[in-house]
Amino acid sequence: MKKSIIIVTVLILFTFVNIVPTTKAGSLVNLSSYLRAGFDASNFSSKPIVPGGETRSLTMYFDYGVNYAGLFKNLAQLILQFHRNKQVNIRIELGDHSPWCTPTLFTDTITTKVAVAEETGLQVTLNLRLDLDAPAYGPGFINIKATVPKVGMIAGYNNTYTLEFTPAYLSLIKTETPEGNYRKIRPYNETVIPIDITNFGNGRTRVRAEIENASGKLNVSITDQVMLDIGSTERAYLKVLADHKFESESINIKLTPERAESPADVGSPHYVSFLFENDGSYKTDEKEFEINTTLILIVIIIILVMIIVVILLKNRIKQ
Repeated sequence: MKKSIIIVTVLILFTFVNIVPTTKAGSLVNLSSYLRAGFDASNFSSKPIVPGGETRSLTMYFDYGVNYAGLFKNLAQLILQFHRNKQVNIRIELGDHSPWCTPTLFTDTITTKVAVAEETGLQVTLNLRLDLDAPAYGPGFINIKATVPKVGMIAGYNNTYTLEFTPAYLSLIKTETPEGNYRKIRPYNETVIPIDITNFGNGRTRVRAEIENASGKLNVSITDQVMLDIGSTERAYLKVLADHKFESESINIKLTPERAESPADVGSPHYVSFLFENDGSYKTDEKEFEINTTLILIVIIIILVMIIVVILLKNRIKQ
C-alpha cells in the first residue's frame, strides 16, 4: 500500500512539474546533463607540427553525468531514476579552425546512457594535418563543439573546446641552372654560372652555399648566402677560374636552408653538381706560338746566311 502511494505521489509530482512553466519548474526540480573534457595537449601543442607530412593525433576524454537540484532536490533525484539507462548520443563537431589545416574526427557521436554515477572514459580521437602553406610558428587553432541532447526532463548541454597548435618551419627549396650543369671553359678566363634558388617553404629562408669539392686546378667561389621570402626566387653565382692543366673537373655545391629568424632551425641540404671540361683553346695558342717561333728562327737563319754571303763576297772583292 505504501509503495503504491509513493508511486502515485511521484507520478502526480512528475505531471505537475511538466505542466508548470519551465522557469518555475526549474526552480522546483532541476535535472541537467554535463560533460567534463580532458586531454593531454602537451604532445599536440607543445611540439610544432611539420606541414605536409606529419599527422598529429589527439585523444579527447569525456566524463558524462547528470546534475540534479531545485527546491525538491530529492524529487529530482527520484525522477532521475526514471531516466536511468536511457541512451544519450553526444554529438562531437568540428567548428572554426585555421584555414591551412585539415582536422578529422574518427567519430562524430559518442553513445552513453543516463546513470546515477558518472559515465567516464568516453573518448574521441582527432587527427590533424597541415597544408604546406601553414605559416612557420604561426598560431593555429581548432574549435570542437560537444552537444548533449535533452533527454526527457534532463536538460541538454553544449560547450566548445579550443585546441591550439603550432606549425613547424618547413624548408623547401628548388634550384635551376639556366645555363645547364655542363660547361666547356677556357683556361685563365673566369667563368660565371648562375644558380636560381626558389623558396617553396613556409617561412623566410636564408640559403647558405658551400663548395663541397674543388681540385687545385680550379679556383672556385660562390655567393655565400641568399635571403628568400616565401615564394621568391633569387640568384647565386658560381665563379670558376681554371689553369691549362686540367681536362675535366666536377664541382658539388651544398645549399643549406635555414629559417631567417632562427639560424638554429635548419632544413635538409640541397645539392647541385657541375661538370667542367677544358675547351682546348690554350693548346691551340701553344701551337700558334710554336709556329710563330719556327718562322722567326727561319727568318733569323736566312738573315745569318745573307750576312755570311755578303761577308764572303766582300772578301773576294778585296782579293
